[in-house]
Amino acid sequence: MNDRTFVPPPHSSESSASSEALAPRQPWRAALMSLVLPGLGQLYNGEVNRAIWFFLVFALLSVPGLVMVALWLPTWATVPALALSLLASLGVWGLSVVQAWRRAGALADWRLRAWQFSGLYLLVLLVCDGVVLPQLILQVRATQVEAFRIPSDSMAPTLRRGDFLFADKRYNRPGAQAVQRGDIAIFVYPNDRTQYYVKRIVGLPGDRVEAGAQTLTVPPGQVFVLGDNATSSKDSRQFGTVPLPDVVGRVRQIWLSWGDGGVRWSRLGLTPQ
Repeated sequence: MNDRTFVPPPHSSESSASSEALAPRQPWRAALMSLVLPGLGQLYNGEVNRAIWFFLVFALLSVPGLVMVALWLPTWATVPALALSLLASLGVWGLSVVQAWRRAGALADWRLRAWQFSGLYLLVLLVCDGVVLPQLILQVRATQVEAFRIPSDSMAPTLRRGDFLFADKRYNRPGAQAVQRGDIAIFVYPNDRTQYYVKRIVGLPGDRVEAGAQTLTVPPGQVFVLGDNATSSKDSRQFGTVPLPDVVGRVRQIWLSWGDGGVRWSRLGLTPQ
């Protein structure tokens, strides 16, 4: 009799479990996830550090990058810098998609890690797309810079209907530039606090100004505003003076201007005075 030890073949259930543990990454799925949110496809591929960096670079180029363009660069550089910022953001986004696709194709023998489940991907998407980016945008718009479109000709010829401009939201804040006569300011419309108006400040508290047939004194804590196009402007002559806390921004520069004939190229980068 042969004394060799008999070794039974592997149990079929063990083979099945080993096979189920393999989870090859699907390139189309990785690319689609990064298309929805830069870095999400990298997370699907198990590249946590790379996922974080793709998202951070995209977010920083998209939002704080706009602040640098609007507030810190010379006005002549506004339009080309905006174009470069947009191209850079799209480039990072596209690179995230391509990298996720290529990396997923090389992970044919990938085994899922404990944290890799669909609920986590959805949570990351909701937090980044629904909380982080919106809050970053809201913070920038509230305290740094905000974009506005001019809907009327009440400030013509300084501002024209179809001008798109940046407003400096650091204006009229403690430690920042104080309101001055001649400033073109953004303020909350007194008769509808859901709207913003843009007019020129012509009277500070204590100033005597002419309003129609009267001469009046601007009350404390208020400013008197007028439109440059006096015959076609609703301003302090109709709705009265504006509380200083409602003055929320100062016009900085025009970054796009669109009229009946298309783009008004000569107005791009102008700093209204």
